Amino acid sequence: MSRAIRTLALLAFSTAALGAQAAPKQFTVTTRIGQITPERSASLDPAAVIGLDAEYAINKWLGFGTSIDVSRGNTTRKDFLERLRFGNATVSGGDSIYYQYVGQPVNTVNLGVFGLIRYPSKRISPFVMAGVGTYVMILDAQINGKETRKNDLSYTGGAGLWLKLSERAGLQFDVRAVNYNGYDRQFLNPARGRAELNQPFPEDFPTPPAPKNKALNTMFTLGFRYLPGGIGGGN
Repeated sequence: MSRAIRTLALLAFSTAALGAQAAPKQFTVTTRIGQITPERSASLDPAAVIGLDAEYAINKWLGFGTSIDVSRGNTTRKDFLERLRFGNATVSGGDSIYYQYVGQPVNTVNLGVFGLIRYPSKRISPFVMAGVGTYVMILDAQINGKETRKNDLSYTGGAGLWLKLSERAGLQFDVRAVNYNGYDRQFLNPARGRAELNQPFPEDFPTPPAPKNKALNTMFTLGFRYLPGGIGGGN
């Protein structure tokens, strides 16, 4: 009798485990941390980034979800040159000229929705994803004299893999290309709109790269993946 009970219990446990490994229609939450590196023409320095993904699995192959990435970086100072005048104001606005590189911190929030295709396995599952959303760039109010922000469309594509740690947890490593549409580099200039922005001696200062209306950012992140009631990376 006891042997039959143990056999039934073992079968029940095996069936439950199999169902957990193959069960679709479950939510997954992934917290991520890493670095985002803009292309040179964006005039932004590399910055740390934190992210959060929430995914719903349609089946063991497909899923969709929402993501948010937050970073705080700095502008590339050598791309923004300002000419300052001092001294006698009656002599062409001043008889002393001083050149200064200017910069400022930039807060960027990228919100989006994405679709995902994965290859399920017991331990390691690779995946590819693509999404669309909006990015918001927020500048320092004290430096700019007022609250200043800009937003436009963003597009994301990437790939990565999940590593199962337990029945409900796993690690995730991914690489994403995030494209900011409608990008305006001059928006980042703390001295924009001032008459002293002209550069009379370009041979004495490095010339910044040509501006673009799109900015491509490369993002590497490492995340902790949690699946309530499921397998960390197996589904």
